[in-house]
Amino acid sequence: MLKLVRFVGLIMQSILIEFLHFFGLVAFLLAAALGYFRLPSWLVPIVGVICGVVADKFIDQSEVVSLLERAASANQRGGFLVIVYVIIVAVGYVTGAYARQAMNRRKIAQATPSPAAKPSPAAKPPQKRNRNRSSKA
Repeated sequence: MLKLVRFVGLIMQSILIEFLHFFGLVAFLLAAALGYFRLPSWLVPIVGVICGVVADKFIDQSEVVSLLERAASANQRGGFLVIVYVIIVAVGYVTGAYARQAMNRRKIAQATPSPAAKPSPAAKPPQKRNRNRSSKA
């Protein structure tokens, strides 16, 4: 249990480092756009792996290493960085999908007219009374 808590903490620290480096933010916004425009969800792990490999091979993270030493040393391993970016992209995709849903609800709420005032009871036509007291008319 303690190892799981440490692993989750390490992932959270690594996500923080990636956002501070701005490439994590770019991956998050890309995934949010995927979710917003309803692109297939199977793109999430693909984009996460691509972003993780790009971050591992091409991005120098030496500027933010001094913040969190342990997470920075974990980021040196490519597999761990791929896991981090898959999580970032998955959360971004869900955020984009929820943003689209919220925008659609807001548009529907603005498009529907407000309920009109109830007509007065005097405007109703008189109803015929059943004088035979039977349910059949």
